[in-house]
Amino acid sequence: MKNRPHFRPNPYYEDLERMEEAVMSILHNLEMENTEIHETNHKLKKEITFSRNLLSQLLMENTCRKELVPLKQESKEVHLDCALNQKYLVDFNKKDKDQQRPDPASSGLRKCKRAGIGHTPVRELPEE
Repeated sequence: MKNRPHFRPNPYYEDLERMEEAVMSILHNLEMENTEIHETNHKLKKEITFSRNLLSQLLMENTCRKELVPLKQESKEVHLDCALNQKYLVDFNKKDKDQQRPDPASSGLRKCKRAGIGHTPVRELPEE
């Protein structure tokens, strides 16, 4: 080994090695930063999509509410009309029942008029 000549390293080569280490360190840092930015970008895209969907849903809900107000009013009017009609029917039925109470003097006459026989009361024949 002593017979080998001693080679002195080239100073430019040592500088290049140090520069390579610095560049590789910077490259590694940039790759890590790029990965973080890519992940952040992906998260932001998800949030944007969620926000757009949320906005779309809110706009749809707002539109439905605007359309629902007249329908609720119309529904209230229909329920009110239905309640009034039901009240009128109950009153009408009461009046009709009052008018249909049998009058003992004219019950036979009514039966004849309904049957279309004439104006004479219907009488039962005595049994023989």
